[in-house]
Amino acid sequence: MTDALGQEFTHSESILVRPVAQCSFTAPASARVNAAIPITMQEVSGLCGRPIVWSLIRDGAAADYSGSLTDVGGNITIGTPGSYTLTATVTDDAGRVFSYSLPIEVTNTAPTAPTAGVSVTRTVKGGNFLVNFTVNSTDPDGDTITYEYDGRSEDGYYAVGSHTVRVRAKDSCGAYSDWTAINFTVSNSAPATPVISRNPDGNSVAPGTAITITASSTDPDGDAIHYVWEGRPAETSASYPIGKNTVRVKAVDAAGAESPWTAIVFFVADPTHGGGMMLTGPESTIVEDGVDGATITSWTFNVPAVSGHSANYDYGEVSGYNIQTGKWDRLTNVSFNASIGSSFAATDGNTGRVYSHNGVYMYGTLQPGIYTKLQFRYYTPHDCMYNKSNITYSVTFTYN
Repeated sequence: MTDALGQEFTHSESILVRPVAQCSFTAPASARVNAAIPITMQEVSGLCGRPIVWSLIRDGAAADYSGSLTDVGGNITIGTPGSYTLTATVTDDAGRVFSYSLPIEVTNTAPTAPTAGVSVTRTVKGGNFLVNFTVNSTDPDGDTITYEYDGRSEDGYYAVGSHTVRVRAKDSCGAYSDWTAINFTVSNSAPATPVISRNPDGNSVAPGTAITITASSTDPDGDAIHYVWEGRPAETSASYPIGKNTVRVKAVDAAGAESPWTAIVFFVADPTHGGGMMLTGPESTIVEDGVDGATITSWTFNVPAVSGHSANYDYGEVSGYNIQTGKWDRLTNVSFNASIGSSFAATDGNTGRVYSHNGVYMYGTLQPGIYTKLQFRYYTPHDCMYNKSNITYSVTFTYN
C-alpha cells in the first residue's frame, strides 16, 4: 500500500495448496471361491508419497484374503463365499483420509452331483474281478472337473460280493458336489459238475492198455475252466494198476470257484492176471463202499460167461444204500445185455433181477443224492463160476 506521503508498505504470506488424493480402482462385481480376482487401479493421484492401504470387510468385520495389493493393484483370492467390500485408503501428510470402495460378491457354485454307472467285467486278477466306473457331472461355471472316490480299490478289482463306492465332483476352484453312492454286486457261479469220459469205456480194461480219461464242464459266466484231477497219472496212461481204480475230477474257473467233484471207478483186470472180483458161493456179494461225500449216478456190472456152464436159474441183482432212508433198496430200473457166451437173458421188473443161462451184463442210472453204496450179486448154484477173478463193475459218482 502507499500512504499520503507516498511511502509504500508490503506484506506477503505463503499458502500450501494440497491436492485431493485419488485412489479409485476396478474389481469384478462377483467372483468364485478361490478364483483370482483382478484389482486394477483406475485413477491414482495426490498420494504425496503415501501408500495405499487395502482392507476387506465382511459383515462389518475384517476378512482375510490371499494375494497382495499395492499402489498399482494386484490379484487376490477369497476362500469363503459371502458379500465383501474392498476399500483402498490413503492418509495424506495433513491427516486427511481419502478412500474408495467396491463391493464383491463371492459364490461356491459347485458341480452337480455325478451320475454314475458301473460295469463288472469277467477280467480276473487274484480271484477278483475288474470293475469299470462311468461318472459324469457338469459345472455351472464351466470349470474343469475332477472326481474323487471313497471306497474305490487301487487297482479296480473287487472280490465276489456287494460293494459301495462313493464319488463326488470337484471343480478347478475347489468347490465340491454332493457324494453319489454307487452300489454294485460282483457275482460268480461255479462251473457245472464235470462229465468224465473214458476210452476204452468198458468196466474192465486189460493191463497195459492205454486209457484216455478226459472231463468236460461249462461255466455259467463263460469264464475259463481248468480241471483238478486225482488218481489220473496223465490224460492218456497205460500205468493204471491191476484191480480197482478210482479217478475223480473237479472244474475250477478263473476266479477259483470250484464245481463239485465227480468220480469214476473201473477195473484193470483179465482172467490171466486177475484184478477183478470173484464169487465164492451162491450167496456171495460184491460191495462198492462208495466215496466220501459222493452219491452214485450210474453203474455197470459184468459177470462174464464161463465155458461149460449153463443154468436156467442164474440171476444178477443190484442193491443200493439209500442215505435218505438208511436202508438198502433193490434197484429195479435195470438195463441188461446177455453176456457173451450166454444164449439168454430176461428181467423181472418187480425185483430187478436179470435171469441168465451163463453170466450177464447189467447197467443203470440213478438219481443223484440218494445212493452212496452198491451191492452186486450174481446167484448161481454151480461151483464152476466160483473163485475166479473175472467179475468187474464200474461206477460214476457225483459230489453233493
